[in-house]
Amino acid sequence: MKIISIFVLVLSLAACQQSDEKVNKTETSESSRSTEPASSNDKKSTDSHIGHNHSQQSEGFSLLTELPYETIESDEACDEPVVIEFFAYQCPHCYTLESHAQSWKETNAGKVKFKAIPTHLGHQEFGSFLIVHHAADRLGLLDAATPALFHRIHEEKQRFNSQDEALAFLVSIGASEEDAKAALEDQENGKAAINEDFRLLSKYKISGVPTILVNHRYKFDVTKAGGYDNVFKVVDETLNLPSNCSK
Repeated sequence: MKIISIFVLVLSLAACQQSDEKVNKTETSESSRSTEPASSNDKKSTDSHIGHNHSQQSEGFSLLTELPYETIESDEACDEPVVIEFFAYQCPHCYTLESHAQSWKETNAGKVKFKAIPTHLGHQEFGSFLIVHHAADRLGLLDAATPALFHRIHEEKQRFNSQDEALAFLVSIGASEEDAKAALEDQENGKAAINEDFRLLSKYKISGVPTILVNHRYKFDVTKAGGYDNVFKVVDETLNLPSNCSK
């Protein structure tokens, strides 16, 4: 089966389930989120914005301190601690956060499950990245695929326009040509994986990326955490809070 037919099928499914995100089809740099800092280098402006909020609270003599995360109710349970990152490969803020995520994952390997959930944010031209992402996952090559996919879109300025391109990418990160072709044409498992991703995106009302969810109970983004450098400090903090996940 040609990969282009799988692309069309999966993109139609994804577009249907993500129509409530109301994301405008603009340039790549605009397609990430409305609640993140304006650029990958403006942590200072992010901190300034947070400081302004605290200043307003002080003027109102509030004794409340805003937490760097939102506590949510969920019926999801897990048999081990889990950190979920909702992201989009075309999102520049997600690209900036990726190096922090990689470092944290290396430090916590074997201790905490990390699950990366990609979305195209309603931009179907990036839907092929979801298919390649899940094909790499089934091949056990996601750790190699994720940084390579970010590099492909942000540094090489390339997408996937054919089965041959997707196949060549998977082979370049370590898959055999036979296995890569089988993974790309595995329509049943590909649909199931993307269905599950969009179920969680909808359930947790994810409208911007990157968004982090810890143990299905604590949700936050870069701005709420106080900047890129603080995201995984908040992850560590929330992992120690009560949840339905075993430790």
